[in-house]
Amino acid sequence: MPTRDDDEHGIETTPDEVTAQDADGVDTADDAAADTTATTDAGDGIGEDGQDKPAWYRRVRWWGWILIAVAAVIVAFVGTVGTQALLVKHHEEAAIAVVKDAVKKNRLNDLDGVVADVQRQTRAARDITDGGLWSFTEKIPGIKGSMRVVRMMTDVVDDMAQDTAPKFVDVAQRIDVKSIYKNGRINVEPIMQALPELDTAAQSLQHYTEELNKIPEPGIGIVANTLNSSRGMLDKANGYLQEGVHEFAPKLPEWLGYDGKQTYAILAMTPDEMRASGGLIGAVGTVTIDDGKIEIGDFTSNTKFSGYKITARNLSEDEYRLYKEEGPMRLNYDLRDIANSPDNVRVAEYFKDIWDQTAMGKHTELDGVILADPLMVQGLVKVLGDVTLPDGTVLDGTNTADFLLNTAYKEYAPEDTDAMFGTVAKSCVKRLMGDLQMGKMASLVSEMHTLAHDRHLSVYSFDPTMQQILWSLGMTSTVPLNEARPEIGIYITENNPSKIGWYIKRSTKITQLDCGEEGPAKYHVEYTIRNTMTDEESKTLPPYITGVRAEYPDSHGTSFEKIMFMPPAGGTMSNFEVSGNGADPVADSLNFRLIYTTMTQVQPESTVTYSFDVTVSPDATTKLGVDETPTTSSKPDVTYTKLCRVQ
Repeated sequence: MPTRDDDEHGIETTPDEVTAQDADGVDTADDAAADTTATTDAGDGIGEDGQDKPAWYRRVRWWGWILIAVAAVIVAFVGTVGTQALLVKHHEEAAIAVVKDAVKKNRLNDLDGVVADVQRQTRAARDITDGGLWSFTEKIPGIKGSMRVVRMMTDVVDDMAQDTAPKFVDVAQRIDVKSIYKNGRINVEPIMQALPELDTAAQSLQHYTEELNKIPEPGIGIVANTLNSSRGMLDKANGYLQEGVHEFAPKLPEWLGYDGKQTYAILAMTPDEMRASGGLIGAVGTVTIDDGKIEIGDFTSNTKFSGYKITARNLSEDEYRLYKEEGPMRLNYDLRDIANSPDNVRVAEYFKDIWDQTAMGKHTELDGVILADPLMVQGLVKVLGDVTLPDGTVLDGTNTADFLLNTAYKEYAPEDTDAMFGTVAKSCVKRLMGDLQMGKMASLVSEMHTLAHDRHLSVYSFDPTMQQILWSLGMTSTVPLNEARPEIGIYITENNPSKIGWYIKRSTKITQLDCGEEGPAKYHVEYTIRNTMTDEESKTLPPYITGVRAEYPDSHGTSFEKIMFMPPAGGTMSNFEVSGNGADPVADSLNFRLIYTTMTQVQPESTVTYSFDVTVSPDATTKLGVDETPTTSSKPDVTYTKLCRVQ
């Protein structure tokens, strides 16, 4: 029987212990008390009141031990399942790493080995999710749906690795890469012969893409995010492949000139005399593709190509008013001025109208237009090797733009500079067609993509299917159109006929204003134009560089810039302020887009700064960017002084 002291110490003795008897009918209460005393002597401690206190495990009731045991089992089970989930993740990531490593280490000549490595990883992941423990988790309320989704995902990924990947390998191994390019000509026949097998592989990928999209939405967030991310990547890859097989590949014979010669015009721009898309067009060359053979023709000076009497007749009302009527320098929109639209689709349309009026255009269909400046030519030289001019001047990947944009105007007659551009471009393309190495091609593609992003290169095709590819690759420059990726447009038209653009340095500083606030992001922008020409240079450099305006006899070396500011798609500009010799921007329109226009004069050794606020679209998902008339540097000077953390 418990004592009063036992009750005070909280030791519970059940009635069963008081009356319990052993199998022989003997009262065991005293034995139980003796056991308790012994245990206390062995492991109990002293309480705060000085009395004996049982050890912790003696104070746990019987049902507590059951809970501890169940918890231990749950922890062990969760740990095991968690470990398996991590292993599944590891194997899937390892499969992706195999492909990335194969590309990085140029292991693509061992495609069978690459696919085998991928298959081992995806099969290992599938073996885990097909196991008994994983099947058991699919019966547990709360997580069973998500665990089933993981298993279904690993099944689809493994099926693709085992079924789809080998089909693509078969196609790749069937095409003899060396036979595609021979004797300076691209042979399309091996690709066309492989189209049926490529179509079979594409159908397989389409099937598994549909299977992945049929998987139900899981309840666990991290699994749902993984599923949606996988769907997005696979949908994108499948979309590209289906387009490639069913839309693009069948048109290869046409694009490579097997169904008739293809002709593209190359418009050589000079950012020295700025126009919105790049610069004044100094010369025109052609690229022809005939039965797979690519050739670049001679570059013709703008004066000899069409003269100043043939002009673009398809200007919009806004374009005509802003740049042909209002001035101060009224553009003629002959060949020299057509790069003045920030939308290169319009530039291509201007040029086609001029082309069709020439003797050449009346007999030759124009398939596309390429805009290129000396920075693009420098990119070619950088990848394909140095070029030596007839006078012995060596141009490399660092000095080509400097030479073509400034040195040549100081040391050669103006008509010679146009020929130099063509000489370097032709030399580079000749090398490219004579040495189509995959590594060199990859470097060139990367270089051209970067140059296109910064408007040193732009390509437009009048073939809608080809243009679809160019849009997807970002190879055609246009005004800001994407609300999710906001950009402000800043486009310049130089109104002082000169080559002063080399000395004009432009920079943009962007500060985010609304950290912690809800709603569309807000930014403060400072756009600075600095004329680095010295007073001495403005007096000693050739007038062809410094510019001469009869109405402004003291304007040598002064930049007269008409500037267009365009808000981001779905956004606004406000609160314009000017420091320096510039006018406040005023609202106007260009082809149904709100713009702000202004005029500034930037004398030698002086600076003008425009500051304003920008609010982007509520749908924006990236920081504010800048799309501007290309500079004489490879990249625009844009700095961020403050950006809010992404929520």
